[in-house]
Amino acid sequence: MKANHSITKLMASVFFITFLFPSNQFPQQHGTSEYQYLSPVPGSGMNSPGTNIIIRYRVPYNSEDILNKNVLQVKGEKSGYHTGKIILAENNRTLLFNPDSPFSEGENVTVNLFGPVQTEDNTTIPKLNFNFRITEHDLTNLIKSNPEKYLFGEYSDILNTDNTPAIISSSNYPVYSVKDDSLPDDFPHIEVDSLNDPSPGYIFLAPFYYFNFAGSNYLTIVDNYGVPVFYRKLPSLLFDFKKQPGGTLTYYQLSVNRFYVLDSSYNVIDSLFTKNNYLTDLHELLILENNHSLMMSYDFQPVSMDTVVPGGDPNAIVEGLIIQEQDENKNVVFQWRSWDHFQITDATYDIDLTDTLIDYAHGNAIDVDSDGNLLLSCRHMDEVTKINRQTGDIIWRLGGEYCKNNQFTLINDPIGFSHQHDIRRLENGNITVFDNGNLHSPLFTRIAEYQLDEENKLAFLVWEYSNDPLSFSIAMGDARRLPNHNTFIGWGTGTSPAISEVKPNGDIALFLAIPDTLINYRGFRFPWKTNLFVCNPDSLVFGYVALGDSLGLFLQITNNSDHQIEINSVYSREPVYSIVEALPIIIPAYGSQSITVKFKPELEKDYLDNLHLRWDTEGQRIAQVVPLTGSADPNSSYVNENKIQDYYLSQNYPNPFNPFTTIRYQIPTTEIVSLKIYDVLGRELLSLVNEEKPAGSYKVEFDAARFSSGIYFYSLTAGKFRETKKMVLLK
Repeated sequence: MKANHSITKLMASVFFITFLFPSNQFPQQHGTSEYQYLSPVPGSGMNSPGTNIIIRYRVPYNSEDILNKNVLQVKGEKSGYHTGKIILAENNRTLLFNPDSPFSEGENVTVNLFGPVQTEDNTTIPKLNFNFRITEHDLTNLIKSNPEKYLFGEYSDILNTDNTPAIISSSNYPVYSVKDDSLPDDFPHIEVDSLNDPSPGYIFLAPFYYFNFAGSNYLTIVDNYGVPVFYRKLPSLLFDFKKQPGGTLTYYQLSVNRFYVLDSSYNVIDSLFTKNNYLTDLHELLILENNHSLMMSYDFQPVSMDTVVPGGDPNAIVEGLIIQEQDENKNVVFQWRSWDHFQITDATYDIDLTDTLIDYAHGNAIDVDSDGNLLLSCRHMDEVTKINRQTGDIIWRLGGEYCKNNQFTLINDPIGFSHQHDIRRLENGNITVFDNGNLHSPLFTRIAEYQLDEENKLAFLVWEYSNDPLSFSIAMGDARRLPNHNTFIGWGTGTSPAISEVKPNGDIALFLAIPDTLINYRGFRFPWKTNLFVCNPDSLVFGYVALGDSLGLFLQITNNSDHQIEINSVYSREPVYSIVEALPIIIPAYGSQSITVKFKPELEKDYLDNLHLRWDTEGQRIAQVVPLTGSADPNSSYVNENKIQDYYLSQNYPNPFNPFTTIRYQIPTTEIVSLKIYDVLGRELLSLVNEEKPAGSYKVEFDAARFSSGIYFYSLTAGKFRETKKMVLLK
């Protein structure tokens, strides 16, 4: 498709260059082969004016030589000598130079590392001289002015909000539908239509209605029934909402072109974005165990395409691809550019290289391989590329039928993958590819698992799954292998379902639809629990309760934040479970409150359910989920509603308090009960209870008007049970 011709008019008056440069453009480079990694690549062109310089030798530097001597000189032929900050990163293995000011457009830059410079093992490293060229015209501001056109132009003819029909529901009788829940009117319609022993954990989504750039969308976490345990409404398109290995949550927000990091209480604690004046791409963020991060950028450059292909536009704008690794201090310690390793003509046949806007690579996924190197998926090359993370060199290239640089023979898979998404290395050594299948005939989308013989360049198709032979997802999507060997699939822009979980034999474990939306970039499943407020115990087991009888158990809710929260909504699928207390339940900052959960069975069956304790505010829900287990026992005799199965002493509420607070406790049998107050020295101050009590639940009011501010303890003794808790009096 042709991009807007205003691009041609805008750029017609400027001088365009190709991404290849004559060999005599730069002076002779010296010592480059002795170094493990250099960025920018010596002799390269079209580098960003904001680029940093990375020099990695084969062993760590001597920090005193680098930081205390004038060993580095950086000079632009237009901008002159550059001052900047020198940093030793990655345990002194990597020398970084971050210039104080950007380089000038179209200039050559010379880097000199003078000696003598020593390594940590007292080896003298060779002198270094290399050059690179800055792009003739930096288009960053142009791209920032209209990111929708440049980042999503390839979908504009297909995903038309006026002409594309909404996805219909997959079932007339869903297991769960958000229509049954108290949610905002514009919350996406989620239905779960199939449940067949799905994996534990929660489902992470960020669905949106076509490319509604001006609208609001929801970060969403739902359980296996599709019930939201978290949502947050944000005024932007949202992508790649997931849990990182360290336990934080991350998502990309298009309106600000960066990723945000959330803690377990859903507080925004950080943001991540590409440096060196590159616009952050939405496709991938990986936060590694050492707190390094991997991100991508699309690098838009003016290219005279008439020098590359017949009929090419001399005023074209071409999208390259940037991979950045940042260390724990957000320094760029590794940068890889497609301009240095790929050709524009590597694109598959359906990418129009005579267009005015050309996206020849379209990187859409990164994974860290088992050996620490990188796997890169490039959709418009039908290629998965393995990249040496230490040197930047290409290790191998794997592709389907239309990949121009495939080095592998695909065994029992004559078509290979096409316009794929989401490459992942599995624990068994295989890789999975979300094969969108744009060049398959007929069109269909599948998940393909390959066993790779990397030495002999053989790829064996060992497993594949397609929801329907005719199902087709034009873009996006992902597939992740779960610990129980099920595969969790987000179908991207495909038809219903939006999410599937399938077993190794292809049986469906879960089937989730979003009938009123077209797109969910990726879907994930992770174990998850918020820490904003927690429950003790974290699950309730009621055991057997006679039909017609009921049983109440205490549940303590503790607020771990510095602000008041309130439980203003509860949810369970089974009406046999309820809470006794009236809503809302207010829990002060760092305070606790006890509630009573009641189980009253109606039929002779087991009741497995979840109690959702919700704090709903405008545009947001935060819920804690408590698993519930109970069974009806038709052979049990009727017992009263105060039947208790265990001892329990609650945290006093409120806490801190002034001067009144409530203490709750329960006992399962008739006992002599003692409840006493002590000071910090262990001296008894007051006896609140000292008598025989029948089995049941009790609450006691403590009036501390005659005591001074401070820390106190209360202790419950009943039979062989004894427990003590702390409370704070503040006057």
